[in-house]
Amino acid sequence: MSVINKERLFNKIQTVSFAMEDVRLYLDTHPEDMAAYEYYEAYKKIRTKAVNQYNRFYDSLDVYSIKREEYLSWNDRPWPWEGEE
Repeated sequence: MSVINKERLFNKIQTVSFAMEDVRLYLDTHPEDMAAYEYYEAYKKIRTKAVNQYNRFYDSLDVYSIKREEYLSWNDRPWPWEGEE
């Protein structure tokens, strides 16, 4: 994957995360809406796959998915939203 695909993948994660958060807020007031719940679950699968791809090909997005060899240096690189140096 190239840098442009890295940016595209990160944007996908952000977009899907926003959609999930929006539906989650809706479900707080409409817990019986099964269509909304199914929408949330579908986007959750998409997000999980995208985050796993990002973690595999690029850097870890959070401390829970960091690899042992990256542990001491994960904070030395630019954050995903800062772009490449």
